[in-house]
Amino acid sequence: MEHHALTSGQRADLTGVPAQVGTLHFPAGTLLPSTAHEQDEISFIHSGVLKAVSGGTAATLRAGDVSFIPAGEVHSAEVLEDVTLSFVLLERR
Repeated sequence: MEHHALTSGQRADLTGVPAQVGTLHFPAGTLLPSTAHEQDEISFIHSGVLKAVSGGTAATLRAGDVSFIPAGEVHSAEVLEDVTLSFVLLERR
């Protein structure tokens, strides 16, 4: 059985994906109004706590949690403790 290892800087059969990436900070008490967008959204919660509602389902997200919101789904949030998160907005092809 033959194994192939990738070294730093190499890519194998990967293609670029149109995306936006960023990091945001919201202080406790921030209300993020209902919104929807054309991209799929993945968020990584680094610190803090927020109550999110997406597609009519509520969830409490904390440091270490990851969320996925499909394109077009209405979502909102209330920040319960200062939150820092990173997000990726993935364009649909």
